[in-house]
Amino acid sequence: MPSKHPRIAVTADPELGEALERVRAATGTREADATLLRRLAVKGAAAELEAGRNRRAAAEALFEAMEDGGFDLDPGAIDRLNAPAKNA
Repeated sequence: MPSKHPRIAVTADPELGEALERVRAATGTREADATLLRRLAVKGAAAELEAGRNRRAAAEALFEAMEDGGFDLDPGAIDRLNAPAKNA
């Protein structure tokens, strides 16, 4: 179908074909490859952005709990665990 938007070439390798087939089997969709791929890319981008926001929120909550004394951490012990092993 003609479009005023530029197109993106994607190689239809076996891995992509298998991924599309797994989605079709799980959802029952009968969309054409290009239509399905576009929909998955748009939804996947939204999911990736949400996952990033969730990771940042989790890290912020962890740091806040650490600052409020919610964890009994021994920074020196952590440093010793992370230090390179000395040859005996």
